[in-house]
Amino acid sequence: MKRIFVDYKKCLACKACETACAVEHHPSGNLYAALGDRKTQVNVRVLGIEHEAFPLSCRHCDPADCLNACPSGAICRDPESGAVVLDASLCKACAMCAMVCPFDAISFKQTHRSCYNRDVAYKCDLCNGRIKAGDEPACVAACHSGALVYTENDAARTQRASRSLRSYLLGEEGPPPLLELFRELRRKEFARRRGGL
Repeated sequence: MKRIFVDYKKCLACKACETACAVEHHPSGNLYAALGDRKTQVNVRVLGIEHEAFPLSCRHCDPADCLNACPSGAICRDPESGAVVLDASLCKACAMCAMVCPFDAISFKQTHRSCYNRDVAYKCDLCNGRIKAGDEPACVAACHSGALVYTENDAARTQRASRSLRSYLLGEEGPPPLLELFRELRRKEFARRRGGL
């Protein structure tokens, strides 16, 4: 099964993945309609820790704890793509899935897929429709720095095991041009905000 892998050293915290996800999951499929819409669903979050950034979304675990914990059967695994998907119409918002998720990848709010005008769980669906059509997830397609890669799980593990940790984190081609300059500027900005400069 293919999965999304993150190379956090290449992440520029541009949040293009978040924007692409919002547009992909908005009923209009339009950026202007998604902006300011309180029901807009964003399934990937770019977390900033000091001067590093990390795109966080569902890992589509196998076995999936959220799937096993859901009492209403709202979460299931797509047999064709292997993605763990959530049916908002069945969600009771009991939060059992969020309690057992080790990646904090499940959130709650009223989305366009909500029924009965109430909060429901929402999470990454791996852009199930796109991958069934032979495309890659929207967040991966939008990532300009190569921090997000959609590839076979076994192939990625084999490559990771055969290379050193440093070459895995930096990638075979090394960091993107001017990345170190960008990181240094970001470090200085964080230090300035904390009163260090």
